[in-house]
Amino acid sequence: MTIVVDFQPVGRKVSVEEGVSILEASRSAGVGLSAVCGGDGSCGSCLVRLASDAAVSPLDSLERETLSADELKRGYRLACRTSIQGVLRVEIPPESLTAPQRTQVEGEELPFELEPSVTIYTLDLAPAQREDQQSDWERVNDALVEAGALKPRQQQLAVTRQLSGLLRDNDWRVQVGLRDDTIVSVSVPDNPILGLAVDIGTTKVAGYLVDVVSGETLAMQGVMNPQIAYGEDIMARISYGMKNPAGGDKLQQAIVEALNQLAADLCHRATSEKGVKAASNSLQQQITEVVIVGNTAMHHTVLGLPLSQLGLAPYIAAVSDSLDVKASELGLSLAAGAVVHLLPIIAGFVGGDHVSMLLATDIRAGSGNGIYLDIGTNTEITLLAKGRQLCCSTASGPAFEGAHIRDGMRAADGAIERVRVIGNKIEYQTINDEKPVGICGSGILDAIAQFKISGIINFRGAFEVDHPLVTVGDRGTEVVLVSGEHTKHGRDIVLTRKDISEIQLAKGAIRAGIELLLMDAGLSADNLEQFIIAGAFGSFIDVNSAMAIGMFPKLPHDCFRQVGNAAGIGAKLALLSKSKRKEAGEIARQTEYVELANHAEFSNEFAKAMRL
Repeated sequence: MTIVVDFQPVGRKVSVEEGVSILEASRSAGVGLSAVCGGDGSCGSCLVRLASDAAVSPLDSLERETLSADELKRGYRLACRTSIQGVLRVEIPPESLTAPQRTQVEGEELPFELEPSVTIYTLDLAPAQREDQQSDWERVNDALVEAGALKPRQQQLAVTRQLSGLLRDNDWRVQVGLRDDTIVSVSVPDNPILGLAVDIGTTKVAGYLVDVVSGETLAMQGVMNPQIAYGEDIMARISYGMKNPAGGDKLQQAIVEALNQLAADLCHRATSEKGVKAASNSLQQQITEVVIVGNTAMHHTVLGLPLSQLGLAPYIAAVSDSLDVKASELGLSLAAGAVVHLLPIIAGFVGGDHVSMLLATDIRAGSGNGIYLDIGTNTEITLLAKGRQLCCSTASGPAFEGAHIRDGMRAADGAIERVRVIGNKIEYQTINDEKPVGICGSGILDAIAQFKISGIINFRGAFEVDHPLVTVGDRGTEVVLVSGEHTKHGRDIVLTRKDISEIQLAKGAIRAGIELLLMDAGLSADNLEQFIIAGAFGSFIDVNSAMAIGMFPKLPHDCFRQVGNAAGIGAKLALLSKSKRKEAGEIARQTEYVELANHAEFSNEFAKAMRL
């Protein structure tokens, strides 16, 4: 029996089979309902509101444990634990929606020599004659040789299909894109030949549309990674892929559809904002080269590689070398012969995105001792020390994205992003000055730093219950950041002891990784001369707050450099320069991977790093 489910306020309806969960129905409807844990009921982020007589399964024990008495009274349920039994209207509160998030696509750019993988030739051919039976393809190949190119040895059927009609419709003039010994595109002359650089993050995807001839960036855009519907962090998605027979296919389909939409959106922006004109086909069909970077899990999901080995120790990648694959094999709708290049993986979960970040920050030209840090749900750290490059990954988790935080949310409109405690008063700032809805990572970091400085919490993260801002009630011990009368949803926005613990775990993992790399290099934090911070979250955090809670070592402020989305900028470099692409491979080979789980001092350093 099929049942209609109406999701509000997004205004989407979907027909589903009786017995499926509200979360699964939201995925089918394309509704961005948060599910940090992937749907196993452990995070409480998929909060929805139902009428008292809603045709759904009864409350289970996990929901009774997770939801407060007030939330239960007001009709709140967990979407992952509630199965549909009849026609249903679902109200999704703002904090449960995966709202468009502030994304970071900009980053520091390095000077480089343009050296694209695709070389463009404009050919004027003699028309075919009855006495000249040379094929169209051979005619093009001979003209390429005359123009100084090596004769192509590879032929792609999809490109060949376009050639004959194009020649005859354009008076035997053709623009050819040649990649090594393969023709990857044929088009009308004087049309731009485009490339696409993409950084696939666990939460966000950043894309850059580039003219590969001039090197000009025509458009850039950040979007949410739709895979978050299947789990907020890497391990949740891997688990989903392992537990569900078609899980890996769904993850791949989700990201490929997002990449196709991103390419289309970027092309539209290039046309409307820069006046870039398409050939007879769409502008999207002029994208001949793509560079994709991402952590190991994102790398495997976009390629459709098995995930199971990433979910179990020793977490070995299926392939780690750089790869060239046909865009059409992945389901990307680009130029007929377009090629996708993926940067190499270092080891474990340190993937091509970190290689790209190190490329963009020019680590090979670095001197002295420095930390290169890319903060995300999985944080990668490289230490440059005495000519060595040592790296590790830390499972910092999604707490900095607001996950597992009672009133946490992503960096979207209405999120508290700055907090100051002045006397016994809390002052705050929200994104775009909207009415508060929740608190995002930078705000949480600020709040905990301010709590420590103001004596609201001690070095263990416990509240000082005699402080005027600390309240003890039915919800436990907490600090009210904003009372319900001033919030958009009418509920208090608070920070609890559990929230602080979540941040302690995340920041402790990062700091432990830094200290263990320093230990293996025979250095201390005092020996550091620079501290480079990349990533969207890294762009917006207050470095002073990070030092105050011990996430970063206390260093002179001029040691720190926040460089934006360095992984995306590195992907652009690899797109436009074969030399930079080669350099990326050298970076990966020269970087020594340190497995923290096997480190003899990990437990000790992590315990110390948990302190505030």
